[in-house]
Amino acid sequence: MPANTSPIYSIVGNVDSVAANNSGLVVGPTANTALDGSGTLYKAFTAGANGSYIQKMRFRPVGSPAATVCRVFISTSTSTSTTVTWLYDEITLPAVTLSQTAASSVFELPLNFAIEASYLLYVTFGTSTGSSGTGYSVVTIAGDY
Repeated sequence: MPANTSPIYSIVGNVDSVAANNSGLVVGPTANTALDGSGTLYKAFTAGANGSYIQKMRFRPVGSPAATVCRVFISTSTSTSTTVTWLYDEITLPAVTLSQTAASSVFELPLNFAIEASYLLYVTFGTSTGSSGTGYSVVTIAGDY
């Protein structure tokens, strides 16, 4: 017999960013080739006290980043390790050239899943995105239960 036969909806929005959780707006100059949750990861989102529904992540280029892949990890702890952090998804991000006359492309990764209370999402890039200050601003769009 199912435990919950009625859908639940988020009660309040929860928009979170790498910039709000780490020092600096830009993620990317540092490469991390590990797929097991080790290495340098940047916290992008923390679920609310009753859990959260994650809709998507948006990646806005800052400067002229080189092509890379962004990996999204789910973790049960702020102390990431290979036993509590799992690779969930990836998105290919192309090289982008900054323009002062045309808007930069924004890339979205649809996630559409619920996570338990206090679970976290982390991101990292497979290759360096270029010089310091060049990379991506990462924003997570979600709702808390």
